[in-house]
Amino acid sequence: MKTRSSTRSLNVAFFLAVKAITRGNVGVTVLTVAMLILANLSLMFVPSLIKGVIFSANKKQVDTNSSNIIIETMGDNPIITRRNDLIDRIELIDGVTGVTYRDSISAEIKCDNEHVSRMVYGISPEREKEVFTIHNYVFEGRYLNERDRGEILLGVQIAGADRREIELYSSSLKHVHAGDRVTVTYANGVVRQYKVKGIFYCQFIQTDIQAFVTDLEMSSVNQIGQNHATSIHVKITDDGEADRIIDEIAAYRNDLRFKTWDEVAGVIGSMTQSFDLIGAILNIMNLLVAGITVFIVTYIDLVHKRRQIGIQRAIGITPTAITISYVIRALFYALMATILAWVLYKYVAVPLEHRYPFRFPFGDVALYTSPRLFGQVASIVAVVAIGAAFIPTWRTMRIKLLDAIWG
Repeated sequence: MKTRSSTRSLNVAFFLAVKAITRGNVGVTVLTVAMLILANLSLMFVPSLIKGVIFSANKKQVDTNSSNIIIETMGDNPIITRRNDLIDRIELIDGVTGVTYRDSISAEIKCDNEHVSRMVYGISPEREKEVFTIHNYVFEGRYLNERDRGEILLGVQIAGADRREIELYSSSLKHVHAGDRVTVTYANGVVRQYKVKGIFYCQFIQTDIQAFVTDLEMSSVNQIGQNHATSIHVKITDDGEADRIIDEIAAYRNDLRFKTWDEVAGVIGSMTQSFDLIGAILNIMNLLVAGITVFIVTYIDLVHKRRQIGIQRAIGITPTAITISYVIRALFYALMATILAWVLYKYVAVPLEHRYPFRFPFGDVALYTSPRLFGQVASIVAVVAIGAAFIPTWRTMRIKLLDAIWG
């Protein structure tokens, strides 16, 4: 009997919902759906933009500054010995796609009356290309070759290159371009004159404040041989494999310490956390807008139809059926709005944003899209719509039958 009664209530609820939708005020329906479309678009757009920002920042961090895994030494001695043997072992590990090394020393770089203090890195240019993408961002001159001596590669935040729009232009060398000469005074007292072979601009400030010479040049500066490094950088195919790869390297040598890219992200990590918090706050606001929209529409309709609802109850339509009919109508509004918002988002907003991308300090950012996002938004909006429709309807159903009939 209960099953038959429940089925009858559902059938009546669907009948009432269909009649309310097809015979209701078209203007109210359109306005409700439009408001929910805006809420849906915000729920899709804000997380997509924030995820796009985070993805781009993290990718720049890995591809131009840190790599996936950074290897250094334990203790006070910063030098990794037997570098080549260690690199050969790492390259044999499954999941590793590139390994490079860097030998760093602090230095003062001068040109005319300007000077900056930065780290200078001795690198193998060909190995660097296996791990980092800095060579793709050289906009003046050329990238380093393996046998280069007396030449240096500068980040734009050091050179300045007359780009007044960059963040650290006031503290850069300001007017240095490819082909100019700079004086480098290393921390160990060695002074060298270098020709600027190239200038790169990765649009990632942590990378653009770096300077590079070949390891051949660096070995003549520190004079402690070539088979060493201050850090080794490992590129892997999957971040989820980082712990396994670190364990395999640690099993070979126990005098090393390891960091993953997110552990050295620094300000980028703080920035992405802030963006996540901003996104959560904006999403809550959008959900409130969606919920209030459905609540107000449902409440006004209930007020105007209180007498009609009282008559429906008097002729045997259960409060449950009436409540479910309003929930179904709210779900219809939410579903229509979500589908239309997704169409607008995918075929209008995303192509438009790809054509005119958002520009951030670390480069252009594209909207991050996925079917999972659509499912999440649809589910959240549906739950909010159900709650917003149920609450005023449930309160109305508690009114005494005679009071409802008399309005």
